[in-house]
Amino acid sequence: MAKEGLEKFRVLVMDDYEGVAEGVPLLEKLKARADVAVMRKRLETEEEMKRVLKDVHAIVLVRGRSRFGEKEFSLSPLLRLVSQIGHGIDHLDLEAATRRGIAVTATPNDSGISTIELTFGLILAVIRQIPQVDRGMHQGAWPAIPGQVLEGKTIGVVGLGRIGKEVARIAQVFGTRVLACGKTLTESRAREVGATRVSLEHLLRESDIVTVHARLSQETRGLIGGQEISLMKPGAILINTARGPLISQSALIQGLETGRLGGAGLDVYDEEPLPADNPLRRLNNVVLLSHRGYAALEILRERYEGAINNILSFMDGKPTDLLNPGVQS
Repeated sequence: MAKEGLEKFRVLVMDDYEGVAEGVPLLEKLKARADVAVMRKRLETEEEMKRVLKDVHAIVLVRGRSRFGEKEFSLSPLLRLVSQIGHGIDHLDLEAATRRGIAVTATPNDSGISTIELTFGLILAVIRQIPQVDRGMHQGAWPAIPGQVLEGKTIGVVGLGRIGKEVARIAQVFGTRVLACGKTLTESRAREVGATRVSLEHLLRESDIVTVHARLSQETRGLIGGQEISLMKPGAILINTARGPLISQSALIQGLETGRLGGAGLDVYDEEPLPADNPLRRLNNVVLLSHRGYAALEILRERYEGAINNILSFMDGKPTDLLNPGVQS
């Protein structure tokens, strides 16, 4: 593992869109031992990446914001550490990093409370049509747009893991009935949070609101497609704060355009940032967020703190939270 030598260790914090990293107290400790640069904007071109990455020994990589594979690693000949924020590595070629002798560390998962809260923010925004009313008010109108109440509705939770189980538990505070499904979900685990375990098909047919919290894998990619949307109640609402590819984007757009779906609340997409010409941007019955599920100040500060601490441990020759421990051999 890397030791500090005569050459100053150089660290690049990438994709700090929110400008949070500079306010993390531990960053000053790192700056005392290394040259640190923080980038607020995404590196868009290969030329930019080559210029910025060629002299860097370690990067802080925010989960999902920039892809790192063979090409990106080839532009970083001195790179020895990727200090990953979060555990999700679908944007990172871990095998390529290991082959090149690059250590990859991760920060622990948090409670997920920021995503849990945002899920209900989206549900309420869609069902009460809050964005539509807000836009009308800002335009000088007094919009007479009726919403619906959550009480008495059926909420279907797809995936009852760390996030989904808390969504299911909290949903009942609103007086809803909760259905849940998942490949490994048992009846007892569902009952623990007050949900009823059913098949995906049953959940889709019965739910007024479907909220997706499954893990993304080859098996779950396109989990909700055209056939699944056709099973949903006319006017049902679809929420996704997990991963974009869990829902077929083309089927989702068709469901929203035809009115088969009453609305959707989305925080994640197949491609991020969402392209400016994406059809979702022109639909009035969908609430769009820019992957804000984990991006609460408290969570970001905690994760940056963990990522910086992992760099300091690496510099001391005592790497922690390695995702590829084989890189040490």
